[in-house]
Amino acid sequence: MRHRLLRSAFTSLLAAAALTSLVPAAAHAAPSGPAECDSAYDVRETVLNAGQRLAPGEKLTNPTQVTELVMQPDGNLVLYALGNPGGYRLPLWNSGTYGNPGAYATMQDDGNFVIYRQGGSAQTGGGIWHTATYGDHTEMKPQAKLEANGNFKVIGRKEGQMGLHWTPLRRERTTKLCANDTVHEYRYWFDGDWAQSKSVWIVLQSDHNLVMYRKSDGKAIWNSATNGVAYYTIELRMGADGDMTLRDWFDQKNLAWRAGTAGNPGAYALLQDDGNFVVYKADGGPDKGGALWASGTYDKI
Repeated sequence: MRHRLLRSAFTSLLAAAALTSLVPAAAHAAPSGPAECDSAYDVRETVLNAGQRLAPGEKLTNPTQVTELVMQPDGNLVLYALGNPGGYRLPLWNSGTYGNPGAYATMQDDGNFVIYRQGGSAQTGGGIWHTATYGDHTEMKPQAKLEANGNFKVIGRKEGQMGLHWTPLRRERTTKLCANDTVHEYRYWFDGDWAQSKSVWIVLQSDHNLVMYRKSDGKAIWNSATNGVAYYTIELRMGADGDMTLRDWFDQKNLAWRAGTAGNPGAYALLQDDGNFVVYKADGGPDKGGALWASGTYDKI
């Protein structure tokens, strides 16, 4: 079972819950580079080692330049998805420690990643948030890092439900969602997963809502209206029958939302550069036609 330690509490994310469900519109083709069903294997990471800290205003940027972890002057540690250079950044996760100007974050040798108030330390106290990853395991070197997929992870010294690490799980996925097959068994998305095209982000939020935000200003322009459904963990999946669904990960009979595209084996979903999220037949595509469902957001970017 995945252990949820924290939930995001951003106004820009919560505002999506107020959106009404939108009627699917016809697909709108837009030029786009080739999309793959699976992310490329990439082990690069940006690391904060034991003894290092993020002072107020400092940040880490992941190796692929898609996310940054910022220790804000207000004391909040925030993971952002990066959009256009100098433009809006989408908050993916935060520590909820705003209201503590001068606070800083540090990776400790005991395996704990801690945010301290200004002037605080392991010796003097003043901790206001931590990952609870301190312990006595010595086989791993304590690190806080941003991975190539944009995720924030802490490697500690305490064995927990996720091993010796803690993470809010905010992974970038590819723009093409395909059904599982005998080789690829984990193509579904969990809470926190996200993808981006040139114009939009789409995020499966911790409140179980699938929301699309435009990069120009961060405004939510489409959502699945599934915020608050009573499932512990939700997944976005493209079924072998061609239907895209949001469902309970523990009991897949519990559906929160569906595209209604069953009867089309091999169908896939594509997040396009024009801002449209489209389910295509197996042999369809932006320049071929064959759209089965669309978010109708091509004119909202």
